[in-house]
Amino acid sequence: MKWKQNKKWIIVVLAAMLCGAGTYSYFHFKAKPAAASAQQTVMKVTKGEISSTVSGTSQLDAKDRQNIVVPVDAVIKTMNVTQNQAVKKGDVLVELSVPSVETNLKEAQVSLDQMQSELAELQGEQSHMSISATMGGKLTLSTNLDVGSQVSKTTKIGTISDTSQYKVKLSFPLQEAVQLKKGDNVELSVDGYLMSKVGTVNTVSRDVNADANGNKIVTVEVLVDNDGTLSAGLKVKGKITSGGSEIDSSADAALDYVRTTPVFSEASGTIKTMKFKDGDTVKQGDTIATMFNDDLQNNIISKQAAIDSQKIKVEDAQQKLDQLTIKAPFDGVFSADFANSKSNVLRNYPAGASIEANTTLGAVASLSTMQLAIAVDELDLTSIKVGQKATVKVDAISGKTFDGEVTSVSNVGTTTNGVTTYDAVVSIPNTEANDLKYAMTATAEIYIQDKKDILVLPIQAVTTSKGKSTVSVKKADGTVEEGHEIKIGIRSKTQVEVVSGLAEGDQVVMPTRKTTTNNQQQMQGFPGGGFPGGGQGFSGRNGGTGGSGGGFSGGGGNGR
Repeated sequence: MKWKQNKKWIIVVLAAMLCGAGTYSYFHFKAKPAAASAQQTVMKVTKGEISSTVSGTSQLDAKDRQNIVVPVDAVIKTMNVTQNQAVKKGDVLVELSVPSVETNLKEAQVSLDQMQSELAELQGEQSHMSISATMGGKLTLSTNLDVGSQVSKTTKIGTISDTSQYKVKLSFPLQEAVQLKKGDNVELSVDGYLMSKVGTVNTVSRDVNADANGNKIVTVEVLVDNDGTLSAGLKVKGKITSGGSEIDSSADAALDYVRTTPVFSEASGTIKTMKFKDGDTVKQGDTIATMFNDDLQNNIISKQAAIDSQKIKVEDAQQKLDQLTIKAPFDGVFSADFANSKSNVLRNYPAGASIEANTTLGAVASLSTMQLAIAVDELDLTSIKVGQKATVKVDAISGKTFDGEVTSVSNVGTTTNGVTTYDAVVSIPNTEANDLKYAMTATAEIYIQDKKDILVLPIQAVTTSKGKSTVSVKKADGTVEEGHEIKIGIRSKTQVEVVSGLAEGDQVVMPTRKTTTNNQQQMQGFPGGGFPGGGQGFSGRNGGTGGSGGGFSGGGGNGR
């Protein structure tokens, strides 16, 4: 019983103490004025640099690499490469043999040559629609040739004979004839005319004949210039002087032309005009006749089209033949490992072996420039541009970095586990020592922003709103200019470039978050009155921890 009374008094005392504490807290906080707790921070505008990079790790590959692939089913004629062989551009690596390809090229070339020859003939005919004299002389036209006559390119139009000089073959006794030499004079008398001419010996025959009386005679050819009184067909007799005696030829003979030339049409067509008559004298270059052929131009056009088509066939056949000689595309190293790193495929294909199309024998790789394809997150893709510089570190080469440059950025992404990446290729010039090797693991850092000696500020110092960037500037007199507008450039995660609006050394006030005490704050859980008795616990109307049974209840504020 005594314990129960003591317990009751303890509860009453506790209630009184709590009530007093709540009253004190309420009036104490209500009376305390609001005050800023922030402290002003000033930063100077300084010169510095801003750099940001995107990095990735992959394996090195040769920038220039070309597989050596057999284009057709063939027989290996020569195999000129071995494993890991240095090659120069144009070196013959493999020669293949396909008889049908070689035959096709030869046949195509023969057909082309024939067509080109036929075209040349047609064009030649076109240039011979006018028939000209090839030398001066007497024109003798072919019979039945006149305007309207149909001729071919082999039709003989006539003959032109040179009338400036004649020849005659006279027979002299052997004994006197053998004493004659070229250029000796021979007196010629024209039969039926009281005139004589002087000719000269041209040739003395080595053949000995006999005249009607059985005397041995030799034929002597004599040339005589025409002074306009001679003509072909005139008969003359010759006389020579030998040992003071005059020796006559055994018989007379007819004068003949020394030079004659036939005139052919050299084209097919119809005679359009005749400029000379039979027996007229022409000069070299004179037009004897003209022709026309309406089909000739069409034939030339058709033949040219056929030649163009045949040239394509020859080129195709030549390309197929050229493919049988596989050459190194550039300076580098040939390796069969690119085809099969576990087995040297070259051992399967010695000279004389058959090989199937699309068989890969290996590849030629140029190690002068290597490349590294790194995966770039889609969020960084817009920052990666061709031409950006990069630094490359190789796991196997410690303490050394290599300069690189972005040479391509893929437009097609790869999605893995919901993350899309794009390949950015970095090219790295290899050193003279060829430190970089195929398949080495390397990491590239691409500089997407890199500016030096620029004005910089902490990015927190700048407020950007509606496209304008402002700062708070502390002036020399200690006052602060709020909303001072500036122009900014590139930025990193911590800094921003100041393009204009501030100078080096200017002081900028860093924005701070001001916190003030709540002048309405009260002791939580107590509105300033009410002690309903009962069980244990405290409850607030707007929240808090409630007890079971009776207890104390606050009428307002934040309960706890």
